[in-house]
Amino acid sequence: MRAKIQNIDDLRAEIQRLGQVRVEMETDLKIEAEKITAKIKAPFLLLNKLSQFLGISKGKEDGKDDGDWVSSIFRIGLPVLMNKFIFPKSGFLMKALLALVTQNAAKAFNKDFMGKMIDKLSDWLKKRGDKSKKDPEMADYGIPPDSETY
Repeated sequence: MRAKIQNIDDLRAEIQRLGQVRVEMETDLKIEAEKITAKIKAPFLLLNKLSQFLGISKGKEDGKDDGDWVSSIFRIGLPVLMNKFIFPKSGFLMKALLALVTQNAAKAFNKDFMGKMIDKLSDWLKKRGDKSKKDPEMADYGIPPDSETY
């Protein structure tokens, strides 16, 4: 609701009132933001407590690295592909067990491993391509290559 401002005193009073309204709104927003973050943190705290209880490490402790982008792709994509195409009608327990196994197997796949495999594949293809190619034979035009004509 706008108040009619007719002089400088009314303007100053309105500015002060709007400042109070702003402070009240900011405190309300801070309280709401804290409530939302508390709701979001609760499941993460529960998972952290469960992982500490079960002894599951996060992978970044003791200087261990979580892996590079190839490992992350395999860690997410391999269980999805296995569950979607190889074991589509398996039960929940089988899919959970498969996810654990494939995530552990995905740790072995990293950029260096994939680079080595691509190098080996390219070397194998080059060697195979060299065997299939035959050296071009010299064309015979009827004149011996070592002859000299005077």
